[in-house]
Amino acid sequence: MAKTKTSKDLPESTLTRMQELGSAWVFKRAIQDNKGWQRWEHIKTDKKTFGEIQKVWKTIGKVEWNDKADDPWLDSFYKQQKVLLRNIGRPNITEFTRDGNIKGSPKYILPGSNSGETFMEWVEKYLKDEFKIGTKDNWNPADIWLIRDEAKWKRKIIDCTKVTKKNKATIIANLTEFNTIFRALFRTKQIIGISLKKIGGSASWKEVNVSASYFKKLESTTMELTGVKCLLGTASITAKEAAEGKGVEDYNKIETQDAWLFIKDNNTNIEYKVQIKGNTTSRKSNLKFEPTEVGKGAARMGKATREYIFDLMKSYGIKRHFPESADSYPLIESEFKGYDPQTLRMIGNQKAYVKMLTDIQRIMGKSNVDYGRVDPTTGVINLAEVFSEDSQPWIANMKLQEIRFIWAIVAGLRTKEKINKFCTDLIYIAAKQGRRSGPYGTGYGPFGKIY
Repeated sequence: MAKTKTSKDLPESTLTRMQELGSAWVFKRAIQDNKGWQRWEHIKTDKKTFGEIQKVWKTIGKVEWNDKADDPWLDSFYKQQKVLLRNIGRPNITEFTRDGNIKGSPKYILPGSNSGETFMEWVEKYLKDEFKIGTKDNWNPADIWLIRDEAKWKRKIIDCTKVTKKNKATIIANLTEFNTIFRALFRTKQIIGISLKKIGGSASWKEVNVSASYFKKLESTTMELTGVKCLLGTASITAKEAAEGKGVEDYNKIETQDAWLFIKDNNTNIEYKVQIKGNTTSRKSNLKFEPTEVGKGAARMGKATREYIFDLMKSYGIKRHFPESADSYPLIESEFKGYDPQTLRMIGNQKAYVKMLTDIQRIMGKSNVDYGRVDPTTGVINLAEVFSEDSQPWIANMKLQEIRFIWAIVAGLRTKEKINKFCTDLIYIAAKQGRRSGPYGTGYGPFGKIY
């Protein structure tokens, strides 16, 4: 008998959409329809509420509700709405929305919502057309939107922020006003964007980028870079990996593809682990940056937008130390030899990378740097071996990017004070927090976070 497909078998993006629509629907029922459940099980016995959730599962995921796999989501929805009501009450919200139309996925509009373009879709298009911001998440990570008088506020936003003559100065001025309007609308409960996380234990609510006091607190906080990890040992490619096209059996591979920065907020004792790795593991690619709050399992804070990180590096005067394209780094063994070690040029030069790894240890302290069971020289020799065409040269290319990025921060900034300030800003970029980072240095949009 074939195994019945459940939500756990779905792609992450599909499941996320289902869950966020489920949250939006439960919020609508709790706020607009004044529903008051005493336990999560009561949502399941509420025919109208649970029936729509089941419909979301069936339409988008093409799966039936599975009690064992999916009941924890009802518990999460219940806790989310409970903490939301406790913090915002039941304002006169008329629209509870996510995006309605995803390429390759069925369009889904919740009952009672506008059937046309959703507010999220409108915001994303407006940001792209007026401010040249590629995706909505580069401005605001809100997953769903609660809105009152949508048409009225769209007109107001357009009247106040539409860029007639597009240059950097006018874009910055109008985007700043755009943020100011959204903060005011959040505080008056006219437009509330909400970022959602699945709730396991108790639920918390946090207002981000909303008040002057919030920004003041952020700007007085400095985190600390406590450790660096970039393993450079080798292991043999297995028969299974060889069959999957990941190299030739018994040839060397680097033991891990990733590197990490460990950053601690000493005020809150919260620790962050910033994963640095390629966009793909099967070919040459540029780096991506994904912080995770330590102790929060697999829940990531969101990718730190590459262009904003590079803008940050420019503001600290260290971008010149880090060519951002993978094409600037060797991909074959012959490119990793024969250059003057004093130039620190990116193409070639094993000695330059030994120096970079040694610099990182010297500035951070050896005990705070983990290269695995190898010293800098052995680590670079291992990388040279992996550039063999029969091995995984794209991974070696990726590791060189990682080393160069870490070196640019540590050796480029040199002092503990500057390094820590940079790492603080890096975390805020990933978390979409602050009024001086983000698009054009104008800050990020306001949102409530349920976590």
